[in-house]
Amino acid sequence: MNRSKLKFLNAKATNTRLMGVVGLVCEWQNTQNERITQIFHLDYEAYGIDGFYHFLEGAPREIQNTILGVTGGLGGIFVEINYEEFVFLIKSAYIVDPNSIELLVDFESFKLDFETLYTGLTTDEEIQLYQRLCPDVEHEISLLNYFVMRTVGCDYPPTMLLWKEGLIDEAFEIVDEPCSLLKNTTTCMSETDQKAIYHCEALIDFETRYKIVVIEIEIDKAVMKVEKAGVIESLEISSIEASFNLNKPEYMMILTLEDAFFERRFHDQNPEMMCFEYYNGRLYSEFNPHNDHVGENPYYLNGDLFALYFFTSDGQLVVGALNKEALAAVDQAFSDNLVYEESMQFICEVKTDHPVLYSFMNSAYDNIFDFLENWRG
Repeated sequence: MNRSKLKFLNAKATNTRLMGVVGLVCEWQNTQNERITQIFHLDYEAYGIDGFYHFLEGAPREIQNTILGVTGGLGGIFVEINYEEFVFLIKSAYIVDPNSIELLVDFESFKLDFETLYTGLTTDEEIQLYQRLCPDVEHEISLLNYFVMRTVGCDYPPTMLLWKEGLIDEAFEIVDEPCSLLKNTTTCMSETDQKAIYHCEALIDFETRYKIVVIEIEIDKAVMKVEKAGVIESLEISSIEASFNLNKPEYMMILTLEDAFFERRFHDQNPEMMCFEYYNGRLYSEFNPHNDHVGENPYYLNGDLFALYFFTSDGQLVVGALNKEALAAVDQAFSDNLVYEESMQFICEVKTDHPVLYSFMNSAYDNIFDFLENWRG
């Protein structure tokens, strides 16, 4: 950006670099003393700068709601960064996919300035920035899951922080292009006071196929870093086998809406939830405010999901969760907010051995009972 026209005021980024994504907020002042707020969503695996919003003297509530919408699902906290660090973060994301900015309408007014941005961070300063944008990894399971996740995403800068002394083994490779880690199961094979050797069974979304890769990883427990890693076995599997591998019980609560304006209020009151349109309704996704799921064994890609709220075109609300505690928390929140008295009627709870809500959302049915009656899982 031409800094003779815009004065940099401040910037902050989420400490979620080990998840492969970062939310970023930056404020500037132009020559008319007007405040400019920019909000970025940065993806370092495949999509580059895949979210950008530009506000000129924007309304505080609109800006805050946009920040929540962009960063609310990332599970991190904001860390203050300086101008050079801001430039480095957006430029390094841009390199991942230079075409990503072409899809962002608001970016057109920023494009010429963006092309003049330059950062002079040294390698040490880049490493220090990564360290500030990555949470402390204090447990072996978290280390293993982060390590496999970043390696599968071919996202090497933060992976370097997980290797002992930052010495990446260039001969170690799980995939040759960015992929998604769907599940990772770890087993401790041997352990001493200083070392631990684990086998990780990683289920990977590999282009249009799926792979299970078994990786042996040796950890130096004193510094909680990876010392050695190697692929033991790699096997392609079918989508049916992958689906079976990912199966988990699903808990659902089904309600009937009695207030036509409840969804509108729900949307306004929960700007941090991601909203998706479907043929038979709208889905709101609520994520946990942390990334504790990375410390779970097995790790699931969707483990950061707290609850799903699907408003059907038939006047139903279906709430889905992967554990009954989350569903109970939603039920309690509805009770505390008098939702049952004013806006909806509770019908029933349903537990299924396999996830069915996404199948319902992608079906031609707009009533979940009709769907369940004809569903063959």
